[in-house]
Amino acid sequence: MARKKRKEDSPKGAPFWMTTYGDMITLVLTFFILLYSYSSLDVLKWKQVVSSVKGSLGVIDGGTTLNDIELVGQGKPNDNINERRITEEELEQFERLQQKLLEMENLKNSLKGVLEKMDQRIIVDTDQRGVILRFEDSVLFDKGKADLKPEARDVLTKVADLLIELDKPIRIEGHTDDLPIRTVQFPSNWELSTTRSTNVLRFLLEHGLNPKQLSAVGYGEYHPLVPNIDEESRRKNRRVDIVILRDSIALQEPNGNGG
Repeated sequence: MARKKRKEDSPKGAPFWMTTYGDMITLVLTFFILLYSYSSLDVLKWKQVVSSVKGSLGVIDGGTTLNDIELVGQGKPNDNINERRITEEELEQFERLQQKLLEMENLKNSLKGVLEKMDQRIIVDTDQRGVILRFEDSVLFDKGKADLKPEARDVLTKVADLLIELDKPIRIEGHTDDLPIRTVQFPSNWELSTTRSTNVLRFLLEHGLNPKQLSAVGYGEYHPLVPNIDEESRRKNRRVDIVILRDSIALQEPNGNGG
C-alpha cells in the first residue's frame, strides 16, 4: 500500500497578499492627507492671486505674478494657523473687487454700444487706468492742428451727454506720433498734444460737465500704442483718450484741498 505524502507545513506569518494590501492602504491614506493639506488656503498666496487678477483685468491695481519661491521663503514653521486662513474681511474685499470689475465692464459695454456704432474710429476699451474712449485724431482734428473739426463737435456733444451722467473723474489725454512739428503755434509735439486735450476739455465744460471731474494732459509722442514704423502705425498713435478713471487712480489726482 502506497504511503501518503506528508502535507507541507504552511509558511509562518501573514499571507503574502497582506503586504500588497497594506502598501495600497498606505498610499490611499497619503493621497487623502495631501488633498486635505491643499484644501487649506494660504493667505499670502490668496493675496497674490487677487493681485494677479487685478492687474490682468486692467481695472484695479495689481499685476503681480505668483512666485512660488516667495511663498516658500516667506512661510514660517511657527506661523499661527489662524493667520493662514482667509478672513471674512479679505473675502469682503474680494467681493468688492468683483463688484467694481463688473461695474467697469458694464460701463464699457454700454458706451461701446453707442460710440462704436457712431464712428468705427472710436474705440472703447479698458486698461489699468479705467474705461477708455479712444478717438483717432482724424475724428476730432485735422493733421497737425488742434482746432476741433465741425463734425467733431457733433460727436463730442453725444459723448458729453453720456459722461454727464457719471459721477467719476475723467482725464483727457493727448498723444501724437513721432514725426516732429515745428510751427509758431506748436514748437513741438508737447504743445500739440496738450492743446488738443485742453480743447476737448473746454468743449466738455461748455456742455455741462463738472470742472472738478475733469483734467487734461499731453504726452507728445512718448506713449505710443504701437511702434511708429509706417503711416498706419502713426495714425493709430495720433489720438485723444478720454479716460474714465477707476477709484484707485482717481485718489492720486489732486483734490484741491492742499496748501
